[in-house]
Amino acid sequence: MSRQVGTVFKRMKGFYYVDVEGTIHLCRIKGNLFQKNLYGNSVAVGDQVEIDLDASEDAGWIYKILPRHSKLSRPARDGKVEQVLVSNIESLLIITSVKDPPFRSGIVDRFLITAQRGGLKPVIVLNKIDLSDQQFIMEITAPYESLGYSVLQTSAAEQTGLDELKALLQKKTSVLSGHSGVGKSSLLKALFPNWEIKIGSVSSTSHKGKHTTTISEMFPLPGGGYVVDTPGIRELGLYQLPPEELDQFFIEFETVRNQCKYKGCSHRHEPSCGIQDAVRTGHITEQRYHSYCSIYESLLENNLR
Repeated sequence: MSRQVGTVFKRMKGFYYVDVEGTIHLCRIKGNLFQKNLYGNSVAVGDQVEIDLDASEDAGWIYKILPRHSKLSRPARDGKVEQVLVSNIESLLIITSVKDPPFRSGIVDRFLITAQRGGLKPVIVLNKIDLSDQQFIMEITAPYESLGYSVLQTSAAEQTGLDELKALLQKKTSVLSGHSGVGKSSLLKALFPNWEIKIGSVSSTSHKGKHTTTISEMFPLPGGGYVVDTPGIRELGLYQLPPEELDQFFIEFETVRNQCKYKGCSHRHEPSCGIQDAVRTGHITEQRYHSYCSIYESLLENNLR
């Protein structure tokens, strides 16, 4: 038995491609080691794994996942199991679009929460800016920039913001994720034309994106570092987040959430609520507050299932 440590850079149809010091090995999961995870995603792209390369087998075997220092995850279908999409990354580039499909602040806020919980630095990338005017773009970006979040404006079609995006990716490991159809694959193709990346389109009837990336895959960058492309996400659940802890992940709530009259205030309907007062005075934007209330309701529904 020859045990070695490598990095999973692609998962496809039950097989894992593991990089061991520059040599790629096709591997499978050994036996029932990860039986508790019904969805087969115990091993994620980015994982450091211990493998056995038995010369008598057509593929190696993954025996152990080494401890992760960060992750991008969501609940699996039944909500009881955590599905880790990517691990051991530094930054999460939240790709969104102005139009086609339209900007959705709710899913951006969910990604920001997921990044904070997973130990990732978030960057919001507003793509397809060529489809809108600057006034509308400022309305989208201002609430996030005022909170200290990094926001980058891009257009794959007009080659706008690509140098800045490439600089963000260099010499670190980043994951690109976002709602289906926002242009992740188009951005990567514009940055790295020689990569074999499929580009999809947006439905003219539903205005929702069509999945072009069907697997998560890690790509080495020419100047050092890695970027992980992930399938588009229609909805992003928050794994085992109690509703009463949600306010901790809205950074503008920090200075006023202790001004509520009642302990355990949900900040939705209680009187003398510091958060609601801050919304009325403009300290907290209505957009972010409505997003908080919507996510809170979804977390309550999940707890009742």
